[in-house]
Amino acid sequence: MKYMIKFSALLFLSLTIVSLTSWAQTNDFTIKMKGGIPNEQALQVKYYNSADWEPFYANIESFYYDPNYSYELRVRRTKLTNVEPNKSNYRYSLVKVVQKSLMKGEQLTMEINDKRVDCQGAGQMKCLMVKFNPNDKWEYFYDHIKGLEYEEGYTYKIIVNRTKLENPPQDASVYRYDLVKVVSKSASKSKLSLPTAAVFLSKFKWKLISLNGKEVSKYHAFLLFDAENGRISGNSSCNNFFGPFLISSNKISFPNLGTTMRACMGQNIEADLYQVLENKDLHYDIAEQTLNLYIKNKHVAIFGLSEK
Repeated sequence: MKYMIKFSALLFLSLTIVSLTSWAQTNDFTIKMKGGIPNEQALQVKYYNSADWEPFYANIESFYYDPNYSYELRVRRTKLTNVEPNKSNYRYSLVKVVQKSLMKGEQLTMEINDKRVDCQGAGQMKCLMVKFNPNDKWEYFYDHIKGLEYEEGYTYKIIVNRTKLENPPQDASVYRYDLVKVVSKSASKSKLSLPTAAVFLSKFKWKLISLNGKEVSKYHAFLLFDAENGRISGNSSCNNFFGPFLISSNKISFPNLGTTMRACMGQNIEADLYQVLENKDLHYDIAEQTLNLYIKNKHVAIFGLSEK
């Protein structure tokens, strides 16, 4: 009997030691996790007794972080044995998502033009051209819209959710854009075939000689036509501009022009040139080596032919 009591006591002590050892090797805890953190940065968390946010560098198995949400998680931490040098001593795995809350953002309506254009960000890149209001000029859009499968040759009207990020990377946008809905997707008019005149215009560079009856060649403004894609590019005497063009009979139009945003120092003719190009009653003719533009039969611009 005495030996049985001793054996039972030893068994209880062994089980207690195993239990305590197991508890020491694995424990569960709850953390709050901040939303809006870019993928390349450490997640920001608060423990149950934390006053401030602090970085969390480890991977949590079975957990996918979406920056649009903030979280409260139940996490299991397991101590590892035979850990490689410079590796974590613990493995973290998700036990339960206690709470997942959509971060507050704002919904915006955007129009997107039919082609990406060259732009200068951290380096040379291709940008979308967008408007946030129908009466705005087209502007460069340097960011990514998550969920949008953009196809050139189509104009879009979409609704996005814009969320401001905390501590974004240097030289990166402070916003994240997520597609909510594609309102419309329309084939661009520039996809339609253009007449022979457009093919001829595309062969040359057209330097602005006269504008509203004044000699302006010193400003070095010009037009380039691309008949294959139905687009123009050029310089206004300060900024570069670009967009589609349409020709029908003796009418020509340049809808949805976009421009660079350089500050124009000194004398220039930019505003007067844009006023002519954006007029909805613009007519043209080609006479020998000049391209002539008219508004209601008034001669408003002369471009001279030159080699590209």
